[in-house]
Amino acid sequence: MAMQDFLQRIFPASAMTPGMSKDDFRKVFDQRLRDFEEGGFLEQTHLPGIVGQDDFLRKLALHSNRNELMVIKFWKRSCIPCLSKAEMYKGVEQTLLKENAGIVLYSINIHDPANTQLADQQLVDGTPSLQKYWDYRQVGGEVRVGSRDGFLDNINATYKACQQGKCPTSMEPEF
Repeated sequence: MAMQDFLQRIFPASAMTPGMSKDDFRKVFDQRLRDFEEGGFLEQTHLPGIVGQDDFLRKLALHSNRNELMVIKFWKRSCIPCLSKAEMYKGVEQTLLKENAGIVLYSINIHDPANTQLADQQLVDGTPSLQKYWDYRQVGGEVRVGSRDGFLDNINATYKACQQGKCPTSMEPEF
């Protein structure tokens, strides 16, 4: 979905009137965004969450022992780019579950105080940020998502490479 189409879902033309003061605009903007998030969108697009370092380490061990690729979406509330990709991430998760692909998706809300240190340790410098983990370590670079198919191709290629003992180690962003 194009960013402009997504923004129109949150902010219909009637919500923002010409000549609004900056304060009024900010209030309407914040309220519309909050209403959108709490109106079912976050619930519908929810990925299993990770809360805190201990939970991260437990899930990392679980999936490393199963030879599964763990993909984590670092995000925060009120992040328009995060929200605009949320439906795509949920669709990818459902595809992977249906295919039993050996790839699992999680999300970490970096505004949750329990996750602030974890996001810093994983060198998250913006949202949304996607990172991949295999056998107790981060593999490949941060994933830049353009499309659903591109995202699936990227994580499937990483999974296959890791299964063959050839996990990517580059920390350059992957498109």
